[in-house]
Amino acid sequence: MPSHAFDDARATSRRETVPAQRRPILARAPYSPWEAAEEMGLHIRYAPLRDSWAWWVPSRCLIIVADQLTHVEERCALAHEIEHARSNDDECSHSTALGRLCARRQEIRADEGAARKLIPVVDLEAVLRWATSPEEAAQELNVTEHMLRVRLRIRRRELECLDTLRIAG
Repeated sequence: MPSHAFDDARATSRRETVPAQRRPILARAPYSPWEAAEEMGLHIRYAPLRDSWAWWVPSRCLIIVADQLTHVEERCALAHEIEHARSNDDECSHSTALGRLCARRQEIRADEGAARKLIPVVDLEAVLRWATSPEEAAQELNVTEHMLRVRLRIRRRELECLDTLRIAG
């Protein structure tokens, strides 16, 4: 039995508001952070967090998720915390400049890893062909606007590398 509580009522999607001819054809089944957590043996618990959407507790193989999140927020927060678990991230001290730098690097790495898993490039490009706003694109991709911005930043870097290769060719 999964170690998480998932309420189908919270998993509502507004996919039906997008005309069928504009919907992307998904390359594969969407990434499920709940399944990934289960496969990794991670436990998920819900609590009334006030200053964060989720926390990774490495000593207990535990992810604590804020209990008032929407389905999309929960999906993105959980994917982010799973990336911390995959990287064996520990808490960095925020009392020193080096500790703050360590923490910032961990956060960027977790965001980027989560964004890559949550938004396959094929789906991103399909949605960007018709979406009229970042809000609409994020909604269709079932992610937060923050995760969409992170994925777009990664994609921009990837395309810049390809352009550099062509010039140096």
